[in-house]
Amino acid sequence: MPSDSSPKTWFNPTMNIDVHAHYVPTDSLEMAAQIGARHGLEAQNNNRGQAILLRDGKPFLTQAKAEFSDLDLRLSIMEQQGVDMQVLSPAGSYFFYWLPAADALEYARWLNDRLGDAAAKFPRRFVALASVPMQDPARAAAELERVVNRLGFHGAAIASNINGRHLDDPALEPFWQTAQALDAVIFIHPNQVLGAERMKDYNLANLIGNPTDTSVAVAKLIFGGVLERYPQLKLLLAHAGGFLPYTWGRLDRGYTIQTSAQRKISKPPSDYVKLLYFDTITHSRMALEYLIGNFGAERVLLGSDYPYDMGDPEPLTSLANGDLDQAQIRQIGGANACKLFHIDS
Repeated sequence: MPSDSSPKTWFNPTMNIDVHAHYVPTDSLEMAAQIGARHGLEAQNNNRGQAILLRDGKPFLTQAKAEFSDLDLRLSIMEQQGVDMQVLSPAGSYFFYWLPAADALEYARWLNDRLGDAAAKFPRRFVALASVPMQDPARAAAELERVVNRLGFHGAAIASNINGRHLDDPALEPFWQTAQALDAVIFIHPNQVLGAERMKDYNLANLIGNPTDTSVAVAKLIFGGVLERYPQLKLLLAHAGGFLPYTWGRLDRGYTIQTSAQRKISKPPSDYVKLLYFDTITHSRMALEYLIGNFGAERVLLGSDYPYDMGDPEPLTSLANGDLDQAQIRQIGGANACKLFHIDS
C-alpha cells in the first residue's frame, strides 16, 4: 500500500504537483439520488450490473471507474508518473447546477467534506478544490468561505457556464468578490458546452466543445469587466485555456475597432489574458511551447486531467520532452503550484 511519504521525483528537486485531477467518492450516485429524489434522480443498476443515476427515468450518470475514487490506486499511479501531489477537484458532472440551490448546496457540502477527508488522510499528497452551487452566488460564496476557513481548501472548481449563464452575469458578483477576498484559486472547467447539439459525432463535444466553452467563458470574463473589477482573482484554466491563448490577437483587434468591446474594460483584452493561469494539457509540444513563450513559464502549471482518457497520462514526460530549460521545468512542474496554492514544498 502506498505511503504518505513523497515518491522519488523525476525532474523537480522540490515537488511535482498535478493541478488538474478529479475525485469522485464511491457513494456519489447514491447520495445524489438521496438528495435529488424530489427532482427526478434515482439510483439503480443497469443490465450489466453497473450503478447508474437516472434523471426523470433516463440514464444520466454511470458509476465512475475505480481510478476516480480509490486513493491507494491513485497514489500508485502518481508514483509511476513521478507526481508528488494532486490538487483534487470534483468532476463537472457532479456540480448539479440545475438542481434547486438548497439541494445543490447540500450535495456540494457532502462532496466537499469527502474531498476534505481525502486531503486530511494524505496531507502531503492531496489538496482540495471545492464544488459550490453557482446557481445561487450567495450560497456559493458562503460555501467557499466555509471550505477555505474551516477545511483548509485552496479554492473551488466551477463550470465554464452556469446552466447556460455566462460568467460575467452580474448576479455572480458576490462570488467573485468573495473569491478575491479569500485569495482562493478558481479552477474553470468546461461543462455543458456551447453547441453540443451540433457536435454529437466523433466526440467533438469534447475535442472541440470543451476548449470552445472555456474560451467563451474567459472572453466573457474579460469583456464583461470581471477582471477589470477583480484584478487579483486567481483563475486557473483547464486544457491550457482552450483556444483563447491562441486567438487573443483577434480579441485585441475587436477591442480596437468595435466600441461594443470597449464598454466595460479600459485596456486591451491581452492585458487581462496575462492575469490568467493555464494547465499544461495541450497534447502538443508546439502548443505548450507557444503557451509558455507567450504568457511565461510562471503562468503555466502541470496538469493531467486524471483519470479521464482525454487527459495526459504522463504529464511530466510531456513537460520534459519540450524545449524547456530546467528552471522552467521546475517552475511548471511544481514551484508555480506551491506559490499559487500556498503549498509548503
